[in-house]
Amino acid sequence: MKAYPHLGDTLDEEQQATKFMPFAGTEGYSPVAYAPYILAAAFGDLLGLDFPNMLLLMRIFGLITFTAVAAYAIKLTPTLKWAFVLIAMLPVSIYNRSVLSADGAALSYALVITALCFSAVQGYGRVWERSLWMTLCTLSKQPQIVFVLLELMVGRVTGRRRWSSLALVVVPSFILSPLWVLAVSAEIAAWRLFEAEAHPREHFDPLWKLAYMWEHPLHFPLAAWTALTVWGDRLWQELIGILGWQDVLLPTWTYLVLTIILLLVPLQKVNLAGAVRARIAVITGVAVLGYIVTVYLIFFLTYTPLNIDHVRGVQGRYFVVALPMAAIFIASMTNVDLPRGALATMAITGSLLSGITSFKALLEAHWSVP
Repeated sequence: MKAYPHLGDTLDEEQQATKFMPFAGTEGYSPVAYAPYILAAAFGDLLGLDFPNMLLLMRIFGLITFTAVAAYAIKLTPTLKWAFVLIAMLPVSIYNRSVLSADGAALSYALVITALCFSAVQGYGRVWERSLWMTLCTLSKQPQIVFVLLELMVGRVTGRRRWSSLALVVVPSFILSPLWVLAVSAEIAAWRLFEAEAHPREHFDPLWKLAYMWEHPLHFPLAAWTALTVWGDRLWQELIGILGWQDVLLPTWTYLVLTIILLLVPLQKVNLAGAVRARIAVITGVAVLGYIVTVYLIFFLTYTPLNIDHVRGVQGRYFVVALPMAAIFIASMTNVDLPRGALATMAITGSLLSGITSFKALLEAHWSVP
């Protein structure tokens, strides 16, 4: 057998060489959204794992961590526990926790801060805890700055103490989230899009685009409306879960059944006075609407050239973080009580349906024989 020592040396060098591979789409996110993956990568590096095993370890760390955070949120919320269970177990939620994605962190942190603010209405919880989780939530993804509105639900404390607690919860988010955008994410997003697009650089510059909006105030509302009416036919399916690279659809009946269950599980009395329920309904309703507008605004500012008539890039999965607020809104507005056994049965049924259909769809997409 003929030997090729020089070839062996080359292969060894290639195997040992470290290469930086950009993870497209993640450059502008804060490290907060990837904390478990960073720890897992450091641990895997100590173990000397190769790339496939390192990737698997990172995914396992993320799945365990963000599932634990979601479970903590379910424990915290005073009511609507089964609604939180179903939201955390939707196909999109399971999938996002199972892959390397900022979406897993975004939903988990959103669940916790929503539960904390909802608990604070009844006098539970600590201010520093809400401050910590609010900061994590708003740093995980830029549109989640809207979640600071939830602190306005807390209305028992008055005077100077109330203003100091409000400031402690919301000020870190108002400082750190815009700082990250200005220092890193906005510039990186503009650079990445300019490199990939044949449009003027200023079309992806948020500050320039804001000045343009001041002179053309109807451009953004019309572009958002066109995106919703013409290009938004799959938003609800994506919210429930279109897996993979938005190419693995679940059976049609799955979306219908999960939608019905999602609308029914928030039907629970919140055991609060009428004025308090009204305040909660207004704040959560405004927060949900504000979050939707903010998502479209960010994609208009950073991702949509001016010669395109719709806001592009918006996917339904971005709105799953608003579902806990929407559940509180529905409960506050209706204040009716379905039997506890019925709520549990529906939530567990929806969770099992989500897991089984997601696993089956992914199995067929990746392992089916043509």
